[in-house]
Amino acid sequence: MSPPDVLSLLVHRGPDAGRWFPLPAGEPQLIGRSSESLPLRDRRISRRHAELTPDGNGWVLRDLRSRNGTRMGGRMLDGPREVAVGDRFTCGDSEFEVVAGRPDRKAASLRDGAIAPVDSDDDRLIAAGRAVAGLSHSIKNILQAMRGGADAVELAIGRDDLESARAGWPILARNLDRIHTLTLNLLAFAHDRPLDREPTLLPPLLREIAELLGPAAARRRVSIEVECDRDLPEPSIDLGAVHQALMNLLINAIEAVPERTGRVVLAARRGGPGEVLLQVDDNGPGLPEAVRDRPFEPFVSTKGQRGTGLGLAVSRRLAVRHGGELRSEDLEGGGTRMELRLPIEGDDASDRTRGPESVPEADLGLEF
Repeated sequence: MSPPDVLSLLVHRGPDAGRWFPLPAGEPQLIGRSSESLPLRDRRISRRHAELTPDGNGWVLRDLRSRNGTRMGGRMLDGPREVAVGDRFTCGDSEFEVVAGRPDRKAASLRDGAIAPVDSDDDRLIAAGRAVAGLSHSIKNILQAMRGGADAVELAIGRDDLESARAGWPILARNLDRIHTLTLNLLAFAHDRPLDREPTLLPPLLREIAELLGPAAARRRVSIEVECDRDLPEPSIDLGAVHQALMNLLINAIEAVPERTGRVVLAARRGGPGEVLLQVDDNGPGLPEAVRDRPFEPFVSTKGQRGTGLGLAVSRRLAVRHGGELRSEDLEGGGTRMELRLPIEGDDASDRTRGPESVPEADLGLEF
């Protein structure tokens, strides 16, 4: 049986969400950002990222040694993979589906709760309304928790019960931190201020972040360790932006690991030529299958009502603005690594070839 005469590649998520591209029978299609590829705008897709090739009874998908890899079914492709109508795969921040015929853009984009492409004023209002509704729900939950903590403290003060007031205060402090983080992420997500780069020593930055989140970790009896390679370069970064990105990653890790046995490692490593790696490792359960292919999509959260879905999206955006990237991977034996790759110099993102990574043994440790 030969492949269907009319197939299309529908973009469900990413800068080109809602667009579709015909897949002519018998003609290989290159996915990427080069002149001979499909015209995609996703900057995390390499110039020659992947290829769809007709092969007898169907189509075969191959990753072309891209910088960020190609995922299908939650796993990185490490060889050819047959695909058929209905199969989905991810390149960069974009998710694609092989569909029969010409897709109904709006119906397809609304599947799985995705926001429809913005084609009109009505669509913009709908998309904005959904985003505001999601954020309002998160803010309401934070304020309700703060109200409960404030009531407990007020009642204890009225009874001159210092011990009960002390018990209520952590609820207030924890949720003040949550709304402060949410506000910073909203500002970063909505407004791209110019980066203020300067050469930065990484070990003091990592120690400061670990110390700031030490109380949050202590409340859950979670350990934080800081590890840094010797003789790290001083990358030219916006200190405030990278500080915010790492805070988001560390907060997520602290909340993901089990109480009492949780362990989080914040590390700075030498990477390939011209880059440094900032890593947050945890021994949590890993990313749920439902979000494994889209952890950095705005408003997608693994925390239920406690999450806003902005932390990882903002961290990735700040990484890209530095000319770097943010990626996630499963750790052997369980847990997750979030890896922030930053160029040492202040260049824009490019498709430069990266050399082999070297991760020497760390020599600096700090535990809370």
